[in-house]
Amino acid sequence: MKAVAGPRVSIIVPVFNGANYMREAIDSALAQTHPDTEVVVINDGSRDGGETDRIARAYGPRIRYLAKENGGVATALNAGIAAMTGEVFCWCSHDDLHIPDKTARQVAEWERLGRPDAVLFCDYRLSDAGGAPLEDVRLDHAMLAAKPAYAVLRGAVHGCSVFVPRRLFDTCGLFDPALPTTQDYDLWFRMARRVPFLHMADVLVLSRWHEAQGSKQGNHTAEAEALWAGFAERLPEEEMAALEGSPLRFLRALAAFTRGSGLAGAAARIDALAEAGLRDTLVSVVIPVHDEPLLAASAVESAAAQTHASLEILVVDDGSTADMRALGEAVARHAPRARLLRQDNAGPGAARNRGLAEAHGRYVAFLDADDLWQPDKVARQLRAMEEAGAAFGFTSYVRLDTATGRLSHIAEAARNAFPDAIGACNIATPTVMLRRDVLDAGFRFREDIRQGEDVVLWLSLLARLPFLGLAEPLTVVRAGADAAASDPERQRRGLGQILAAAEADPLLAAHPAQLERLRAALAAA
Repeated sequence: MKAVAGPRVSIIVPVFNGANYMREAIDSALAQTHPDTEVVVINDGSRDGGETDRIARAYGPRIRYLAKENGGVATALNAGIAAMTGEVFCWCSHDDLHIPDKTARQVAEWERLGRPDAVLFCDYRLSDAGGAPLEDVRLDHAMLAAKPAYAVLRGAVHGCSVFVPRRLFDTCGLFDPALPTTQDYDLWFRMARRVPFLHMADVLVLSRWHEAQGSKQGNHTAEAEALWAGFAERLPEEEMAALEGSPLRFLRALAAFTRGSGLAGAAARIDALAEAGLRDTLVSVVIPVHDEPLLAASAVESAAAQTHASLEILVVDDGSTADMRALGEAVARHAPRARLLRQDNAGPGAARNRGLAEAHGRYVAFLDADDLWQPDKVARQLRAMEEAGAAFGFTSYVRLDTATGRLSHIAEAARNAFPDAIGACNIATPTVMLRRDVLDAGFRFREDIRQGEDVVLWLSLLARLPFLGLAEPLTVVRAGADAAASDPERQRRGLGQILAAAEADPLLAAHPAQLERLRAALAAA
């Protein structure tokens, strides 16, 4: 039976022309207090008159020693991995040191976590070429605990601090010999796609800072720029959004990091990727229609005229009885990105939900059949929501009284703060945009009511999500004699249904003063 000492740990020491520092590195590996440690030294074809070879052989059986032709640090590390007998890989460069209990403390943490798939890494102390301390590098533990992916994406992992389960090399591959100075981060990125990198807030490595290091060589900058830009290109949008609220926010933050790290070329590529991603973000436009073919056709034209080109337009004919050929012709003009869906009359909530069921966009915007958008409405709202990381957004709008021609600016953003909006929600549906994850969470329009079903959903979202209200009036809402606001009976019915829904929602019912305002509005209607 295996002793309780924990896993066997192999410390790989790659060496090229290492006579200046390698004794200290090997001695630090041999001095580890963890009882089951092996030290594997790989001579990567040193060209120093045999001095590296003589120093390594002087350790005799206390180390495992392999000599190979020169191929770069990646090939030396890979040779060490092939030769190691331990369950865990650690790395000690020939010019760095492990403190005596580095391995023991990482074994203890690894076992305490109960995460045999996890990679550990730690803080480190910088010293000059002669070994004199310069500073301790203390990483942001709280940030790394909340966002483990930033261990790699923020360049936080010192290669000589890692504690890597050997089996990860079988699933993620080895160090890439084609990357002389960034082979470590290339591999860490591949590993981080599968397992977490967990930070230990302890200084367990002493790292020398000197001019002969690979990261100070002439080809390093170009290699690092290609690597970091490649990270941005390979990450899925949902992971970017999970880290920073939206792909745009993530990419801008990554560009700022690379720019601050001296990788201006990578930053420019990532900035361009962010703008291209925004342009290519698909927005689904849902337009419910019941009769009024000419108005509905103008709404379709308004959507099709948006400056944001990546759109799909879903027109849901909710059992119209009028001659709808004008609408069909408008949709056909903009096919295939415009589609006409038909259903039996079931009300606006059901029509919008039908559109949501058919939508493929990362965002969904709503436009009523009798309303219009400014040409840049979608582009401006999309950018603002991506910049804010908002899942629910709306804008102010212009109300057009079709009887008098009078225009009124309705400042939604200023009037819909929660919880005050419960008493007087003024969000117009054609101003709303939702991110896909809102729909994935199951939010839909009520289909059992035909007045106020949109406000019921907006109040539910206001209570549960951060929202973004834009002051710009980007929508024209037509209000005629047939609008709910002009029909006292429809207005009373809508207010009553909104009140009943608010009283049944625990997050809304927790605000009695605002509910009382809603009751007063219903009584006065």
